Amino acid sequence: MNRKRDLPQEDRENLSPVEMRSRRDVFLLTIIAVAVVIAVQLFSLQIAGGERYRRLSEENYLRITPIPAPRGNIIDRNGNVLVTSRPSYSVYYWYLDEAKAEETLPRLSSLLGLNLADVQRKVDQYQGRYFEPIPIARDIPPDKYTAIVEDAPSLPGVYIEPEPIRFYPEKDEAAHLLGYVGEIADAQLADPRWKGYKIGDVVGQEGLEAFYQDFLRGKDGGYQVEVDYRGHPTGNVGPGIEPEPGNDLVLNVDLKVQDAAEKALRQALKQFPKAKGGAAIVLDVKTGGVLALASAPSFDPNKLVGGISQAELTYLLTTGEWRFSNLATTGLYPPGSAFKIVSAIAALAEGKTTLTERVFDPGYHPTVTSLACNKRGGHGYVNLIDALEVSCNVYFYEMGRRLGVDAIAKYATGLGLGQKTGVDLFGENYGTVPTTEWKKKAYSEGRVNEPEFLYAEHMMAAMGQVFHLDTPIQMASVTQAIANNGVRLKPQIARRIVNPQGQTLQEFVPLVTGALGAEQWVIDAVKKGMFAVTSLPGGTAYWAFYDLPIKVAGKTGTAENPLGENHAWFVGFGPFEDPEIAVAVVVDQGGSGSVAAAPVARAIFDAYFEPYLAQLKIKPATAPR
Repeated sequence: MNRKRDLPQEDRENLSPVEMRSRRDVFLLTIIAVAVVIAVQLFSLQIAGGERYRRLSEENYLRITPIPAPRGNIIDRNGNVLVTSRPSYSVYYWYLDEAKAEETLPRLSSLLGLNLADVQRKVDQYQGRYFEPIPIARDIPPDKYTAIVEDAPSLPGVYIEPEPIRFYPEKDEAAHLLGYVGEIADAQLADPRWKGYKIGDVVGQEGLEAFYQDFLRGKDGGYQVEVDYRGHPTGNVGPGIEPEPGNDLVLNVDLKVQDAAEKALRQALKQFPKAKGGAAIVLDVKTGGVLALASAPSFDPNKLVGGISQAELTYLLTTGEWRFSNLATTGLYPPGSAFKIVSAIAALAEGKTTLTERVFDPGYHPTVTSLACNKRGGHGYVNLIDALEVSCNVYFYEMGRRLGVDAIAKYATGLGLGQKTGVDLFGENYGTVPTTEWKKKAYSEGRVNEPEFLYAEHMMAAMGQVFHLDTPIQMASVTQAIANNGVRLKPQIARRIVNPQGQTLQEFVPLVTGALGAEQWVIDAVKKGMFAVTSLPGGTAYWAFYDLPIKVAGKTGTAENPLGENHAWFVGFGPFEDPEIAVAVVVDQGGSGSVAAAPVARAIFDAYFEPYLAQLKIKPATAPR
């Protein structure tokens, strides 16, 4: 065969056989190289990346639509549902492309009454994850549902899905205790504690909703949906996966007692306009169970779940109608005279006084005359029981002088002050129990003016002033321990966790967290003094409890506040003979403890003792206001 015949005449004549073979080889190698490149590309597309491109192709017409699982219910000890889920409609958006987004999002924002920038921000969060549906608005009202359905042809990628949404039947009652849910924040996604969660997930943000998030959350399901070129669903593909509901949380809380505490606090804030807030805690003396935990002002978690505008939220917070801070566990207050029960235990246990010793009160302490009694002219001669009954300042100034801050601190810490109680809520405060070492450290950090305690400061420490700061739940725990003969129990809100089939997964048993190192006669003496406060005509809380058929014990406190009005305190327990509940109440800048805080405690005792009184056919009496 003549290989030169395909070349131009002049080339055929000029090329040697070797040159002809070389050109042939180059041509063949080029063909082979092109074939190899094509083969590699086909392998990459069909084999190595086949699954990926198949998925991308399917996502042009298939969407995986999640089915959110309902969270578990939260139920009180008597079966009352405090938190549940109800059906609602939510708006989702499938990102199709930039052009369609620019066309759709402004129209969708207008129909929903949302700020376009906020909607765009939600979409931007999903950049790189556009295969997931983007939640735009949850729990939309009927008029917006209708508007979106009617305008569907102009809203490519928008669809509406039914889903369970959190519902709080009691509205603002127990809101600080229960908490609320909301979409997970970026900061949470970056926290290892939230590993496994993704953008758009609804999680507990505060209260029990947050603390028991992993138990309450369910397991989402999902199904495939075929969509048209506009992203609108055309039909289901496959059966999908059914969601699994979360577990129920049964509480120690008694809704009736909780309701009484909430209403009494609101009444106190209304009666004393200068008051800034308040808190009340009720503990089971024998188990540590939290029967009630209230903080006022409160908020309605339903509005947070369904969506609230920034303008409305700002208004509610700035006017004081709402307050997110849980004063029961985070509020720090000097305990004032309510702390005298701790000082009384310390004085007897350390042998600084006896039950028979009488201290003379002329209206001021003789060594520091500026330290005056709460009664002009003084109480005369008083012993420890008398001093608790009438809340004699001079008596306890003298005990502070004899004890010193470190001895007082020994019994304060023994009763749980200066440390977290361990209640099942996030964010609990430690409080402060002042000691000589504490003040040296505080001085080195520039928090106090002197490194050592002044003579008068030792005396005032016995009064629950000078650097003492306690939370209401800590003072409730102190009272519970005294009522329980020195045995302190962990406050527990949750009682048990129950799965959707009704089986108990976990039972929360009483846990001892400390024991007071004091003899029983010491504790009995302080109990007797607290009984005199509420039961004898000279007692500072007698007027609030004199007609309560079941006898209780307590201690009032009026704590000095350099930033405003005094803080009002009451701590107590009952029945006196066989204590069942311990109570602590504080009214922030409420003034007198006997006037502002004791009536709140009385309302709580009335609610708790109502079944007992009904058995005795006695109608609960209302303390005079």
